[in-house]
Amino acid sequence: MRSGLIPLIVAAGLIGPAAAQDLVGHGGPVGALDAGQGLLVSGGFDTRAILWDLDAATARNVTRFHSGNVTAVRLLPMGGFMTAGQDGRLAVWQADGRIPEFVTPPGQSAIASLDVSDDGAQVAAGYWDGRVVRLDLATRETQTFVAHSDRVTGLGFLPGGDLVTVGGDLLLARWTPLSDMTFRIGLPALPNGLVRADDGIAVIFADGALRLYDDAGVLRSDRFLTDRPLVSVASGSGHIAAGTLDGTVWLIQSNDLVPRQSFMAANGPVWGLAIAQGQLFTSGTDGTIRRWSLDGAALGGGVTEAVPAAHDSSRGAEIWKNCAVCHSLAPDDHSRAGPSLFGIFGRKIGSQPGYAYSDALQQLAIIWTPQTLSDLFTYGPEAYTPGSRMPEQRIAAPEDRDALAVYLERIVAVAQ
Repeated sequence: MRSGLIPLIVAAGLIGPAAAQDLVGHGGPVGALDAGQGLLVSGGFDTRAILWDLDAATARNVTRFHSGNVTAVRLLPMGGFMTAGQDGRLAVWQADGRIPEFVTPPGQSAIASLDVSDDGAQVAAGYWDGRVVRLDLATRETQTFVAHSDRVTGLGFLPGGDLVTVGGDLLLARWTPLSDMTFRIGLPALPNGLVRADDGIAVIFADGALRLYDDAGVLRSDRFLTDRPLVSVASGSGHIAAGTLDGTVWLIQSNDLVPRQSFMAANGPVWGLAIAQGQLFTSGTDGTIRRWSLDGAALGGGVTEAVPAAHDSSRGAEIWKNCAVCHSLAPDDHSRAGPSLFGIFGRKIGSQPGYAYSDALQQLAIIWTPQTLSDLFTYGPEAYTPGSRMPEQRIAAPEDRDALAVYLERIVAVAQ
């Protein structure tokens, strides 16, 4: 692990209406989103997948399983969710599960794309080496076939169970449930993803165009949006959303590809998009999942830095930068994934008013002191606070643990 503190993550207890809250809980870029049924699942470069309750704006479940980035996520229609990783593994989770219900073996290459059939019976994953793996969720049986000679940049299920895929070989293909190819057509540029829209198959391209194909692979319409590559796409509520490398998001009517809005959603690439509950969710390099109206209005603060500047230049402040992704030092500020750490020393663990701690954490008899804080990051949460939702993490150097404690005491003293 890198020196420093990986953000403390437990179930969030955010204050205020859900529609007014951005979601902060990842310790790095967030590249995968999916939303629906009052939930959102996110996957990050920090190896975490977080299941969020959108109505309450809380982190319902925080998982850390994959070796490397969580490259794709999907909610399951019957409950639970799927994650896919840089390690080539697929994992099936119950909504509140601490460990996966089912896991595929590590893959030969990373997973680039993921989708779930409408009935929730099948999962399809596209790999960097051009393979597609179908997983039957009832039998746990998998079927593998080569769909492209290059990375499978996007895939999606059609209503009847057929699968459409696009790849780095500049091809669009359709496959039956038995993996027989129905058609294969050439594409005019590099496809970077696809999504099933209300009126066809929407494909985003590196040339900045959005093209809509019907189920037979016939081009219905196209729209050149920008001279920057499109890197993310989502559909819902009669809209298609497309994100670019420079942070712009385009909101387009799905039936005719007429652009409705374009706005800056990030200071960098928009890696993740999702549409649910009449809202658009975006994610990128700073780890924050932002909410927007379908008119492009910021509902949770707009483009801001997720990690505020440190209060001073000390070693403790440098370590705190990692904590600040999920914690505040302002009194009673629980607007991030974790509680405020203001006045932490002398307080019993799990006792900060106004924050929804796990039952296991509240039952522990630990009083926070510089020594118990040091012990937490000496032994790790699994040994020191068993049953909590905090991912496993340590700070190896004793002087770094001491520096963090000194910094926390100093900042609180100044505030008081």
